[in-house]
Formats: sequence, structure tokens, C-alpha cells
Amino acid sequence: MSQWTDMYKEKTVSAAEAVKIVKDHDWVDYGMATSQPIVLDKALAARKDELKDIKVRMAFSLSPRHIIDEDPERKTFTAMNWHMSGYDRKLCAQGLSNFIPMMYRNKPSIYRDILDVDVAMITVSPMDKHGFFTFGSTVSATAEICKKAKKVILEVNEAAPRVLGGSDECIHISDVDLVVEAGSIPMPIIPFKDGNDTDKTIAKMILKEIPDGATLQLGVGGLPNAVGAMIADSDLKDLGMHTEMLVDAFLLMYKKGRLT
Repeated sequence: MSQWTDMYKEKTVSAAEAVKIVKDHDWVDYGMATSQPIVLDKALAARKDELKDIKVRMAFSLSPRHIIDEDPERKTFTAMNWHMSGYDRKLCAQGLSNFIPMMYRNKPSIYRDILDVDVAMITVSPMDKHGFFTFGSTVSATAEICKKAKKVILEVNEAAPRVLGGSDECIHISDVDLVVEAGSIPMPIIPFKDGNDTDKTIAKMILKEIPDGATLQLGVGGLPNAVGAMIADSDLKDLGMHTEMLVDAFLLMYKKGRLT
């Protein structure tokens, strides 16, 4: 066994044990989308009556958040969100979550230069032989969150893909305080949503403005899907991509030879 395997075993605890490091008045970060924890979230929610004034930051939730379900009166947990999914928007409309306005590209520097993080709870892929875990399909500002956090707890999901990128897409066991093995939890999927008539009308207008060789960015939802589908069926050539969301519409364009 390697030193990294030994270190992994020494740091591995149950979810209930891991969340004991959260103290009153702490700032806790869950990360974004598929980086958000499942079993740790549930374990933290179970401490509702033991804790007070716990602030939890997250972004683009793809699974129900136990800290919100178990504490709808927000007596213990204050959930707040940088970038909202459909689920998050509903919570915000009900007064169950706060929106934090932000220019998304500034998120890493906001953590690096401004914010305090007491505990980061992040879902990762299993550790490799060199002691590294990857952040899977959601990198975003996760590396900066972990670097700033006083304590880092990793939730290892065997179903999380190992995604390499070469820049802040992983974390080493030596930089981690605790590890929780979550087993194999299926990764959440955002179903492909066709655009409605309004989306398609807008998409036709957008398509006219795109030249050959353009670089594209698309978000999530019916309108970008409508735009991507129309581009895929067009005669546009040599398109590029620079995007924070790698959505299904890009796959359509790639398969049709538009995205090179």
C-alpha cells in the first residue's frame, strides 16, 4: 500500500462523524451542481437542533437540499445561492434560499480575495494511485473554495466521473481533512428540453447573426437548446466553443460537424 492509501484510511470517517467539525456561526460551502454533497448534506441537516447560525453557500443545485427540507423555518441553516437552477429558483421564490448576485467569472477571485470559508464539503471521484481526487463534471471555483477553507471534507462518490483538465480540476489527499465514502450515487441528469415556439422564433433571429468560425457560449434550457439544434442543422462551418456550461446542444453540433 502507498502512503496515500494509508493517509486515505486515516482520514476516512462516517458522514455523521465528519460534520461534527461544523461549529456555530460557521460558513459552509457546498460547491456547484454535481460537486454538491448528498450524504454530508443529510448528516449536517441531522444536526439542526445542535447548531445555530450556519450559513451554507451553494450554486446550481441538482438534488434536493436536506438542510432546507429539514429546516424550512431557517432557524439553524441559512441557504444562499450564487447561480440558480430551476429547483433553486423555486426555493428562492418561497423565501427558503437567498440569491447572491455575482459576475460569474469573478467567482474564483471572490473566494481567493474576499470570502471566509470554515468548512468545504465537496463531492469528488475516487482517489487515484497518486492520491488525487477530481472534482468530476463540475470544476467551477471548487479549487479556490477548498484552498480557502479551514477544513475540507470530501464526499467520495464511486459514480462520479474522473475528469481531467490540467488546471484546478483535482485535490490531493494531503490537502484534505476528512473523507466520507458515499458509495455509488447516480449522478444527476438535466433532461434535454426542447424550446417552445417563442424560443424557436428567437433562435431563428440569433442564427442569422452567427458567422462561420464564430465561438459560441450556450447556457441551460429551452432557448439555448433551440439555438444549438438549429445550428446543428445549418450550414455553418468551423465553429468553436468557450463555455462554462457544456450542454447537450454542443453534442448535437459536434455530431453534425459544425463544432470543430
